[in-house]
Amino acid sequence: MTPQMRPFPFLAAALALILAASGPAARGADWPIVHRRGDELVEGGKTFRFLGLDAPNLHQNESQVRPDFSNRFPDEYEIRDVLGSLHRLGARATRTFTLSVACRDDDGIPTYVAGRRAYNEAAFRTLDRVLALCREYDVRIVFPLIASQSFGGWRGVDEFAALSGKPPGSFWTDPEVKADFRRLLDYVVNRRNSVTGALYRDDPAILAWQLGNEFDSYAPDRKFNPGAWRPLITDWSLEMAAYLHSIDPNHLVMEAGGDRARLLASPAIDVMSTHLYEYWNRLSGLPSELAPLARQAAAECRSRKPLIIDEFGLGAVDNIRALILAIRGEGIAGGLLWSIRGHRRDGGFYCHNEGGTPVNSYHFPGFAAGQGYDETQLLDLVRAEAFAIRGVVPDAPEAPGPVPVLRCERGGFTWRGSTGATHYVMERAEASEGPWSVCADGLADSVALDVARYEAGGDSRPIPLWFDESAAGGREHYYRIRGLNPAGATAYSNVVRVPAP
Repeated sequence: MTPQMRPFPFLAAALALILAASGPAARGADWPIVHRRGDELVEGGKTFRFLGLDAPNLHQNESQVRPDFSNRFPDEYEIRDVLGSLHRLGARATRTFTLSVACRDDDGIPTYVAGRRAYNEAAFRTLDRVLALCREYDVRIVFPLIASQSFGGWRGVDEFAALSGKPPGSFWTDPEVKADFRRLLDYVVNRRNSVTGALYRDDPAILAWQLGNEFDSYAPDRKFNPGAWRPLITDWSLEMAAYLHSIDPNHLVMEAGGDRARLLASPAIDVMSTHLYEYWNRLSGLPSELAPLARQAAAECRSRKPLIIDEFGLGAVDNIRALILAIRGEGIAGGLLWSIRGHRRDGGFYCHNEGGTPVNSYHFPGFAAGQGYDETQLLDLVRAEAFAIRGVVPDAPEAPGPVPVLRCERGGFTWRGSTGATHYVMERAEASEGPWSVCADGLADSVALDVARYEAGGDSRPIPLWFDESAAGGREHYYRIRGLNPAGATAYSNVVRVPAP
């Protein structure tokens, strides 16, 4: 079907009201900063434990970014969708990915660190919004500061050093580059949130500052000798952790790799971490059963420091279940399955393929498109265990929200989705006032996208989620849609008119 399609206009104010009503009620003053007590995390005097998913794109979209970069930074709808999904899963914490660093090879894609000692205000306003909404959804954030890798569009330590004209590797030792990084820490910690007015250093939404992402991979990724680089990375980590505490005495500091004995012994490091993946372990010839590795890490940290398994996954359901049970049984503070992606503002979901595996990221509440990597089963497991690790009864399931927004795209239909909707029902009429009849039931907005095409910089327009092949020809038609799950349904969307051909 290829007639010209045109949606009825709808008021921006109405959309704002829908967004405002889409989250749980704002929390009061009972949201203290999380502290450490021995090998536990503590919230207001009570042990704080969590299970959930990493949300690497919560503050910056990585995949399916438009050529004009207009969706590089998530809008409020996209932020609410991810936080709302985590809240419905019972996750009281998540972990983003790092601050992005400018690189001349990235064709001008916007980043958080725009140049040497230059920071992108538009990007940080997105992070402001994320932190402001965290309280509403009762989700705290582990925030890693810089990547050891050089992922396209994200970049990390070598590109940070290059901003000062310094060669790869100098990030860890060069005094000028270290001074530049301390300047970045000053900017982040002392930033005043443009939404709430609070300084980041005073914000309970931040569970911990993590020094970075996977510092242990720095040398192997570049085929350097890890033994030569580990002491340098550890020295840098301890220096920067002490500096972070000096400018932000309120928040915990979490390591990102290095000499574990020295990190455990240092008073500058509050929280230990580890990443456990069945898939990557198999490729590397390491043990693929994850629960024993978790128990080993827990024994290492017991009575000394809290441990968070801040990334795990890419494995069979039974293996991941055993790991989660070990996290709960061994007193590990928290664990995060890698990883969740949310709805796109212009229809469907963001996707990201994990290293050639079948996993194209997890989409809540789970869909047939993810059956090849047990999406629904794993999300149900995480939800059950997220409440169990806290020792509380699971919340009753919530009806989906907000109301979907229907639009026409390339001869078909797409819609801005509803958080928690398992499926959608499309209705059609021959007049704007009805009568309406169901023309499609069981529609899903998580589809198997051609992720490689998007990530290669190809066509990033929304893909139509449904085509009406049953409409009578020669007539105009009207369409509306609503989202459903076992707990209820949304109201109907805006109405879209399809003129007669």
